[in-house]
Amino acid sequence: MNQLGELLLSYALDVMAGIVLLGLGWLFAGWMRRTILKLLDRTPRMDRTLRPVIASVVRYAILVLVVVAVLAQFGVQTTSIIAILGAAGIAIGLALQGTLQNIAAGMMLLFLRPFQVGD
Repeated sequence: MNQLGELLLSYALDVMAGIVLLGLGWLFAGWMRRTILKLLDRTPRMDRTLRPVIASVVRYAILVLVVVAVLAQFGVQTTSIIAILGAAGIAIGLALQGTLQNIAAGMMLLFLRPFQVGD
């Protein structure tokens, strides 16, 4: 019974640390999104339609890193998860090749700014 209590205490601490890490990561991702939006609002040459896209990409990238860190806290091998994410990214990219090409063309139009909002 003593060993069972120590085992439960050990896992309880890992679960609590994971929950705290997930909560702090979620708050940090939201804070970074708002900060990026404020910084991009101060940039006069940045197109208004591109600002939320960049902020959302930053937020979701942070959330993916936080989820991987939480899984590492639980003892899951993160190298396999990162390999699965990479393979899934390649598979989705190949499946949506034409659509992603159009998205990339739209992003290039926003970055190069041949048109502005209101034209």
